[in-house]
Amino acid sequence: MLSPEDAEKIIRFLSAAYFCTESEEARREFNRLANELRKASGQPEE
Repeated sequence: MLSPEDAEKIIRFLSAAYFCTESEEARREFNRLANELRKASGQPEE
């Protein structure tokens, strides 16, 4: 299982990428990936 701490570190990188693009498709994918990381680490989705 992925630790919540490691998941949050990776999510921070996804968040940076999210804010660097204006593509809605890319933003949806970054959000989806962050939610997958949250699920894998036992955290609630946002």
